[in-house]
Amino acid sequence: MLVGFIFWYRGLALGGIAGVGQLQLLQPFFGLVLAAVFLHEPVAWPVIASTVIVVLCVAGARRFA
Repeated sequence: MLVGFIFWYRGLALGGIAGVGQLQLLQPFFGLVLAAVFLHEPVAWPVIASTVIVVLCVAGARRFA
């Protein structure tokens, strides 16, 4: 955990707290994709639709910030 925090704080320093904080909103969806690919978890269409909406919101926030 300590090593993870070293990389986390280095990423915050390089990317800025606001930018990295927005990207952090995408972490659950990366986990969802990894679970679907490696563990063959079923993913329903409402989950995919909400993922697309959140990704578009984060991309829009980063673009127009």
